[in-house]
Amino acid sequence: MPEPQISVFDTRYEAVEALHELQRQGVSDSAITVMSSEPLHLETLALPKTRISGFAIIGGLLGAAFAIVLTVWTSRRVGLVTGGMPIVSWWAFGIIIFELTALGAILVTLGRMIMEARLLRRPPVIGQDEAIANGKIVVAVRR
Repeated sequence: MPEPQISVFDTRYEAVEALHELQRQGVSDSAITVMSSEPLHLETLALPKTRISGFAIIGGLLGAAFAIVLTVWTSRRVGLVTGGMPIVSWWAFGIIIFELTALGAILVTLGRMIMEARLLRRPPVIGQDEAIANGKIVVAVRR
């Protein structure tokens, strides 16, 4: 994999001009990485749409399904004496189903956020930490 071309800019204006020039040259937005010590609110880069909300719903449904299977299987497996009452009581299992629904949504959302932010896949750009800490803006381009 080729090394990225790295440029360090003193002001936001210089960085935005460089990004406009890269777009005029036809460099895709996914090949550009902008690093700064504070948010830049760049209108030049098109951010991809996130799908986290859909994954949260799916995670919640999976958590609820797992909770139902877990509570029914556990109550039948233990062999409690209920005195003629049903062994599976939805009122008693409601809190477990609610909590595991929330847990499923949270875990899937966290996993998707890590994937979308590329926290596990992006190789670090070495040697630019001091420039970013001093308030400069670093633009790395992979071609």
